[in-house]
Amino acid sequence: MALVVRRLHDTDKAGWFILLGLIPLVGGIILLVFVLLPGVPQGARFDRPTA
Repeated sequence: MALVVRRLHDTDKAGWFILLGLIPLVGGIILLVFVLLPGVPQGARFDRPTA
């Protein structure tokens, strides 16, 4: 689950999108498409330390 959230952050999507996997059939497909999207530079904002 942590890897999927990390991958969603790389595509500049919120980690909460992992909850789409709870939707039967369609949610898993949508989540798979989001994970397969290429990373974007805006997703690097999640790499910075917070403190």
